Amino acid sequence: MTERLLREFELDEAVERLYRAGEAAERAGNLHEAARYFRVAADQGLGDASVRLAQVLFALGSPAEAQRWYEVALADGFDASLVRTDVAVRQDFLEHAARITVGAPTLDWLPGSVPVGSLDPADVRARTSALRTLDQRYGGIVCHTSVLEHLARVEPFIVVGDAAMWTAVAEVHELAGCTAFDSGMPGVALPHFTRALTLARQAEDESLIASVLTCAGRMFLHHNAPDDALKAFQLGFVAAHNSWADRRDLSDPSQAIASLTTLVGTYGSDRVRDHVLALTALARNHLALGKAAAAGEFAAQAVAAAGNLRSARADDHLRWLDHEARAAGASALVEQISARFARCP
Repeated sequence: MTERLLREFELDEAVERLYRAGEAAERAGNLHEAARYFRVAADQGLGDASVRLAQVLFALGSPAEAQRWYEVALADGFDASLVRTDVAVRQDFLEHAARITVGAPTLDWLPGSVPVGSLDPADVRARTSALRTLDQRYGGIVCHTSVLEHLARVEPFIVVGDAAMWTAVAEVHELAGCTAFDSGMPGVALPHFTRALTLARQAEDESLIASVLTCAGRMFLHHNAPDDALKAFQLGFVAAHNSWADRRDLSDPSQAIASLTTLVGTYGSDRVRDHVLALTALARNHLALGKAAAAGEFAAQAVAAAGNLRSARADDHLRWLDHEARAAGASALVEQISARFARCP
């Protein structure tokens, strides 16, 4: 009897250690490892291990196994609200995305720490860009932890930042979501996408909203939720349309010219496309004010700068200018733009 009790005690102690290891792995973001530990503990009926395992499995995009452990948890008397299914989580995300798309303010959380020192949004974006390159080259599993470390440092600055900082941090959340998705953790990705949408709305960045929703839609599609994927894509289309409309809006050309004149001189030889886009925008806004000669000067500079550039986006902007020049009867301007397309295959 004593030996049997001793063996049971040792087994319980070992299972308890595995449960604690699962907690540590979950806190560290190692959900696959956490699931392995919680699975053993749940098999032995330890505490709320079945609840914890179901939560982790939903986050990992394993709904069938998660549902089984969810039912075990219910049978053991745990409250159903303790475990939210992936369906419910997606529904919450899509409702949030719908509010974002119609422009509703939704900044309903604050970072858990305060900003220390100062931070330039450009530095945030540079680090994000470097991590995105790693993601594209080597995959999300390689860099997800590094993205989270980057996020932990920069997120506190949203409380003291402006639209530029909100956008920069939103892009980090978007990348954290994308790398979580690529690492097989869709449940981890969604909270990042949610916060990315919130910050993008605060910054009124429709293009970023569209990008986040597109990535979320792809994730839903990948994990066999085509109806939810379609909803995300539809909302993303609305945001993309709004972004396109914003870029073509010439409702205040004088203000645009003032901003663009300052901006255009900041682009070096490494940012040819941005330089061409800014010059083209200057031409369009001058044309909108009836200043065809000035528009022609900027158009000529844009066409010259685009000599070795192969960019459908830049060409589209030049075509918009061409349509507007034709409508305004600015034939000299049309000829200048035509030179660009005469050289392009």
